[in-house]
Amino acid sequence: MNHQEQVDILKGLLALREQGRDQEMLGRVVRVPVRNYTDPHILDRELASVFTDHPLVAGHVSNVPEPGSYLLSDWNRIPYVVTRDRQGRLRAFLNQCRHRGARLVKGDEKQLKAFVCPFHNWVYDLDGSLRAITRQEDFPGVDAAEYGLKELPVAEAGGLIWIHPDPDGTLDLRSYLGRMLDDLVEFDIEKLVRYRKTKVVKNANWKLLIKTYLEGYHVPYLHRTTLSKAFRKGVLAHFEDGPHIRMSAARSNIDEILETDPESWRILDYASVYYVLFPNTFFIMHPDYVSINIFYPLAPDRTIWTHEMLYRKDDFPGEEGEAALAKRFDFTNDVVFDGEDFAVAEDVQENLRYGANDFHTLGLAEGLLAMFQQSIDDRLR
Repeated sequence: MNHQEQVDILKGLLALREQGRDQEMLGRVVRVPVRNYTDPHILDRELASVFTDHPLVAGHVSNVPEPGSYLLSDWNRIPYVVTRDRQGRLRAFLNQCRHRGARLVKGDEKQLKAFVCPFHNWVYDLDGSLRAITRQEDFPGVDAAEYGLKELPVAEAGGLIWIHPDPDGTLDLRSYLGRMLDDLVEFDIEKLVRYRKTKVVKNANWKLLIKTYLEGYHVPYLHRTTLSKAFRKGVLAHFEDGPHIRMSAARSNIDEILETDPESWRILDYASVYYVLFPNTFFIMHPDYVSINIFYPLAPDRTIWTHEMLYRKDDFPGEEGEAALAKRFDFTNDVVFDGEDFAVAEDVQENLRYGANDFHTLGLAEGLLAMFQQSIDDRLR
């Protein structure tokens, strides 16, 4: 996000704060059928389209800094491994031996020198080519050149690693992400490093979990003792680029910028910035760290949630820096996300069983939830 855009957004947030309202979203009340969160046939359609036809975030580039470093998929539905070959080129393969399909990389390897199958010891180079077949004489006529690992499209963009689930898919991330890619580049996401990553299963639909982030209406109530003080009189501005959404939420101190020169304004000093990177990533720019939340559906009411926290090393030096990072992660991950946002999402999911609501009714401040749902519905097949 360039400086002029930061200034424009902050001015817009000040104006919205004067009005006491978020930026207009849809301008109407919307009803969303609750079967979107319970119907296995809808999930099957989402998996066959939304999660097959679009690029997915795999993680931050700092996970794969050099040849032999690697990143494993968090979702068995697309069991990939990302690495760098000996020339440093990013590569992604299905994590399966081409002999009889055994898993090649389990995750406890510190570094890869090659892909070695634990079943029959077939060996693949880091570029995916089959290098050795044990007892080669037992495979007459088998051409090793035809048995390389199944490759997936992979690319780096905006400091993130992107995978296409379809081996024949294309990764035109400039076209796909539009302005969102510019923001990631201008925020220097590539220069951050990972502090910690967690992976847990939540008992809620993947869309319900993401939708907890898409409005500020709940903040004074659900986050009464945690976030509400930081977002007092908070308002939201938003921007859409295709199916992606950017939200900027004014923090309680935003009035302080009125006493300073706009040339010195930095949006993260006065607002938090959030991104829905369609379909399943929610990216949060906190004042001095970043949260990447990714959601992988297992069932209509079960979802893998991963949270990867990034930071800039120079901002958190020494033991004091380590303690500050731990405090931020515990508060954000355990208290706010897991203890408040996703606890209420799981409660909503449980209550869907009892039939009080055929629809969820979304007010004017909840229009982004409807926009996100529409982006999904438009892509179902």
